[in-house]
Amino acid sequence: MRKVHLVSISEPVVLDLALALKEKGYDVSASGTNVSDYDIQRLREVGIACPGEGWFPDRLTKDIQFVVLGSTVRQDNPEFEKAKVMGLLTISIPEFIFQRTKGKTRLVVSGSKGKKSIISMIIYAFKRQHMSFDYALSSNTPLLPNRVGLSYAARIAIIEGDEHVTSALEARFQLEFYRPHIAVISNIDWIQSEEHATLEGYISTYRNFTASIEREGKLIYYGNDRIVSELAAQVREDITAIPYDTHEVKEENGQTVLTTRYGNFPVKIQDEYFLTNLNAARLACRHLGMKDADFYKAISEYSLTMNI
Repeated sequence: MRKVHLVSISEPVVLDLALALKEKGYDVSASGTNVSDYDIQRLREVGIACPGEGWFPDRLTKDIQFVVLGSTVRQDNPEFEKAKVMGLLTISIPEFIFQRTKGKTRLVVSGSKGKKSIISMIIYAFKRQHMSFDYALSSNTPLLPNRVGLSYAARIAIIEGDEHVTSALEARFQLEFYRPHIAVISNIDWIQSEEHATLEGYISTYRNFTASIEREGKLIYYGNDRIVSELAAQVREDITAIPYDTHEVKEENGQTVLTTRYGNFPVKIQDEYFLTNLNAARLACRHLGMKDADFYKAISEYSLTMNI
């Protein structure tokens, strides 16, 4: 049984990763500060060792295969320092997720805005078609019990690609680790921050992301975003770049319907933002093996209550 220790369990993604690994059969321990009594009890109830509030470097043992760091762990964290002294394999969450999904087809949805909506529609369509998948998300969705789900059986992994720094290990950004077979970029809208001080630095993160796409991969991108379109034009020759736009609709008997080659499908949401993201989700599902007609049937039942 593989033994994993997670540092900074107060981060929701770290907590959900711990639960997912335990469910998959790993021997899991965890620690962190600002952890609620509820979460500590929740971990203990499923058999995850969590001594309580704080850091416990003396509890690290040589039989731990992975020490996984949350994104807020500092260089001077006592457990991080102890793991380095002991020579334990220390890894960030994005790198760990990549390692756990290495044998699967990875879909990574990225972009400044819209990725959560796109992912929600993809997940809804997958569940509607009873298609199994692993997932690693930064946000909660009412469609799933938590942010991370890992299995041995699923052959597809749906990942939310964030542009934030991954951990204290290195100053790379999360979406640079996943090496997608299918990548989606919804748009690029830079807002100055400590992590991305310049527009060029922000664009560079997405350029590295497109360069990390696996051979013969697909890049699905919003064709009306100038910066994204420029990045798509620069991808390697083996990558297929596929633009998308707002889906065509019309009014029929007082209702908005999608006009498709398979007929007209009513939708419960009519705004242009939804109709644009819908097209990105449709193309992603198509390249993961779902028929367009099946996607349209599912999305006609989709509502805002199912959004991330």
